[in-house]
This record gives sequence, C-alpha cells and structure tokens, in this order.
Amino acid sequence: MSTALITGASSGIGLDIARQLAARGLNLILVARRKELLDQLADELAAGHGITTTALACDLADRQSLGALFDDVDATLAKHNEHLTVLVNNAGTGFWAPFADQDLAGLQRDIDLNVTALTTLSHGFINRARAHGQRSYLMNVASLAGILPTPQYATYSGTKGYVRFFTEILDYELRDSPISVTAACPGGVLTPFLDQAGQTVKKQTGIMTAAEVAKLCVDAMYAGKVVYVPGLLNKVAVYTNLLPRRLRGWLLERSMMMSVEARPDASR
Repeated sequence: MSTALITGASSGIGLDIARQLAARGLNLILVARRKELLDQLADELAAGHGITTTALACDLADRQSLGALFDDVDATLAKHNEHLTVLVNNAGTGFWAPFADQDLAGLQRDIDLNVTALTTLSHGFINRARAHGQRSYLMNVASLAGILPTPQYATYSGTKGYVRFFTEILDYELRDSPISVTAACPGGVLTPFLDQAGQTVKKQTGIMTAAEVAKLCVDAMYAGKVVYVPGLLNKVAVYTNLLPRRLRGWLLERSMMMSVEARPDASR
C-alpha cells in the first residue's frame, strides 16, 4: 500500500487534502500540533475509507521535534510494510501587518515552519522515494503571495516565494526520476489561517473554500503540474506581475484591504 504524509492536517486545506487522498485509497500519516484534532480526523477517515491512519503530533517549527519526526514516520511505515509515496507540505504560518511592527520571534517562527521544516521534510521524502523507486508525489503548498509580493505579508510572501522557486528547481533536478513535484499556490481561502494571520473577512469575492482548493490541488499534483494556481480570479491576478513594481504593490495592498481587515484584538 502507498502512504501519504500530510503536515498541517488538523484543519483547513491540509484537512481537506487528507480527505481527498483518503478517498483515493491512500493510507495516511497526519501531522500537526493538535493531537486531539488529528485523532478525530484519523478515526473518521479510517472508518469511512477502510484505510490505515496514524496521527503524529509534532511542532514542526521546533527543530528537535522536526528532526525526530521521520523516526516516527519510518516506524509507522515498517509496522504496516508500506512505502511513503506522497508528501504534502501544507503546514505554514504568517501574520498580516507591517514587517517592522511585528515581533521578531514570530517572524523567525514563520521562517522555521514555512522554509526550514518544508525543506527538511522534502529532503527526507525525496531520498526515501528514490530508495523504493515507486511513482511518488511531493506537493509543497505555497501561495499566490509567493508569486505576487504582497504588502504587509513580507515574511509570509517571501517564504512562499522560496517554496515556489524551490519546487521548480526540484522539478528540474528530478526530471528523470519517478518523483513529481508541485507547488500549489492558492489565493485567499476560508480557513483558520485567516484568524491566525490577524484577519477577518469583509468581502468573500475570490475567496475559495478549503474543500475546493484541496480537490483542485490534488488533481494538479497527480497531473504533474509544477506550479498550480487554483481559481480563475487568482490565475488572472498573476498578470499583475506585468505592472510596474509600485503600481503592483498599491493594487495588491488595496485588493487585500477590500477583502479583509485586521482583527482589533490580533497579536502574536
């Protein structure tokens, strides 16, 4: 049997990607910090699809916990005589505020989760996939903000830009291997991320549901798409990059402020 490892699986896009992959018959290893939510999802998917599910609580921004994760993953795979053929690096964080006004420790945590954890897990997955030689898929969940530099999301946008370029380079380096690599770049999505980022929704135009995004991105992963932007409005928005830099920044800032506003009680 093939097994998929999904980070950030306790809510939002990660949760719905888990449901998509469970429906395709893959066994799942679900990773997030909140063990009780993972256990609930694991039980739901195992009962609903007749698959094997394992919940592993891990703070991926903590390097000691991150370093030990693959020990638990390898033990789980050995127990069920399975191979890891899918990795979805979905866990990520960010905060919507001017860069200089944010707490440096929070910004460092963004980098540790969005970049360091994703890079570490990708390295471990690729080497395991090369060893077993089966057709395998790596999805790195980036963001439209990784294509369009988004004001007040400096660190988030910068780290997601890393994810996008990192994925494109991996695709080239792995071009003669059975490993397919995809950068999923969703725009606004109705998930708990908005609340964590200090935002509330004012206008839902162009904001997609996690279920919609998950299905489109999983389909894109299996189709071998390298950089995938779900949603027509998001695809059109990519062409904003053709505008002069200052005009592009102004439009992106205004567009964001039309859709969301800062929560009065938001803090890190």
